[in-house]
Amino acid sequence: MKQVFLINPQSVVFKGSFAERIMYTNPPLGLGYLASAIRKAGFTVQILDVGPERALMKDILDEIGKHQVSVVGISSFISNHYNGIKIAKQIKEQYPDVKIMMGGPQASFIPEEVLRTGCIDVVTMFEGEITVPEVVDAFINNKPIDNILGIAYVNSDGEIITTPPRPLIEDINSIEFPAWDLFNMEKYTLPGIILTGRGCPYKCIFCAASAISGARYRIRNTKNVVDEIEFLNQKYNISSFFFADDTFTADENHCIDICREIRNRGLKIKWDAEARANTVNDRVVSEMAKAGCKHVLIGAESGDNYILKTIGKNITTQIIERAVKIFLSHGITVVSSFIIGNPEDTEETITKTADFAIKLKRLSNDFSTCKFGMLTPLPGTPIYKNRDKLGLKLISDNWDQYTFHDPIVETKYLSIKELRNINVKVWLSYAMGGVKNAKK
Repeated sequence: MKQVFLINPQSVVFKGSFAERIMYTNPPLGLGYLASAIRKAGFTVQILDVGPERALMKDILDEIGKHQVSVVGISSFISNHYNGIKIAKQIKEQYPDVKIMMGGPQASFIPEEVLRTGCIDVVTMFEGEITVPEVVDAFINNKPIDNILGIAYVNSDGEIITTPPRPLIEDINSIEFPAWDLFNMEKYTLPGIILTGRGCPYKCIFCAASAISGARYRIRNTKNVVDEIEFLNQKYNISSFFFADDTFTADENHCIDICREIRNRGLKIKWDAEARANTVNDRVVSEMAKAGCKHVLIGAESGDNYILKTIGKNITTQIIERAVKIFLSHGITVVSSFIIGNPEDTEETITKTADFAIKLKRLSNDFSTCKFGMLTPLPGTPIYKNRDKLGLKLISDNWDQYTFHDPIVETKYLSIKELRNINVKVWLSYAMGGVKNAKK
C-alpha cells in the first residue's frame, strides 16, 4: 500500500522533441524533496516520472489501484501543466474518492484557474516540504484543511479559499535529502542534480525565481551539500552533477567553500552550474575549475545596455564579456542565453544582440556558444503582472503555446510576424558567424 502517489507529468510543450529529452536529463528534484518530507511525517509514498518511464494513462491508473493510493500529488510547470490536468481528470473519473493536490511553479501562480477545472482538491503553493505533509495528514485522517498555510481549495459553498502564505523555510539544512531511492536512476542521462541554496536576490522582470523561492539566497551549509554529493557518488556511482541553484555564484564565499570541500574530500567529479555575470571574478572561477566545474550558463539576455537596464539585469555587455573571458581562461565552457522580444526591444537592439552573440562566440568557437529564446511572460513574473503597462499583448492564454521558441506576445514596437522573422534571422546570423545586420 502506498498512501501517496507523486506524479511528474510528461511535457506537453516539448513532447517528442530533443528539448524534451533534455528535460528528462535529471530527476524531478522537487518531488524528491516532497517524498522525503512525506515519509518523515509517517506516510508511504511513491514517485512516477511519466516521461522517462514512458508511462501511459493506464499505467498510472493501474498503479493507483494496485497500491490503494489515498492522495495523489501532481507537479505543475509551464511545460507539463495541461498534461497534469488531464491526468487529474482521468484519476477523478476512475477513483473519485482519491484526493488530488497540485503544486509547483505554474499551479502556485494560478490556483484559481487550477481549482476551476473541478479535478483538483487543493493547490499547495510554493515551498511544500511543510505544507504537503500537512495536507496529506488532513486528507488521510479526515482533518480540516482550512488552517493549513499556503494552500487554495474550494469550500463547501463552492467558494475558492486561499489561506495565508506559508513562510519560507529559514533553515534549509533542516530539509531531508531528496528520496533518491524512489527514482529509477538509470532512466536519466545525468541523474546527479544538487540544490545548494534556494532563492534569488536579483529582480529580472522576465523571471519568477524570487517570487517562487524568495528574494534572497538561502544557502545550505557546506557539509550538508557535499555530504549529499558524496552520498550520490558512492551510492549510485554518479560523477557528473548539475548545481541547480538559480545563481550558484550569488554568494562568493558559499561557492568557494563548496568548491574547496569537494577538493578536500578528494571527490573526482565534474559539474555544471548557472552564473550571473556580475558575480564572476577570477578567484571564484579558479576555485570552480579546480573543483571540477566544466560548464556554466550565463544569462546575457541582450546585447544592448539600455535593454539590459530596462529588464532589471543591471549589468552591461562589458561585464558579460569579461565574465565569459574569465571562464574561458580557466577551461570552462560557456553558454550565454539571450531573449528576443524584450519589452523595449526594436529591430536595432535585437541586431545588436545578434552581433554581441557572434562576438562572444568568436572568443572561442569550441568553448563559447549562445542560445536564443523568445520573451515568454510566465505567471509570477513582473512582465506578466505588468504586461499592459509594458505595452505587451498576449496572443493566447493557452499554456501549451508558451514554448520559448515561438513568440506569444506582441510588443509596442514589434508584431508577432516581425518577431518571428527577426528570430529566424538572428539564428541564421549567429549560425553564419557574422552577418552584420540581422534584420536584412
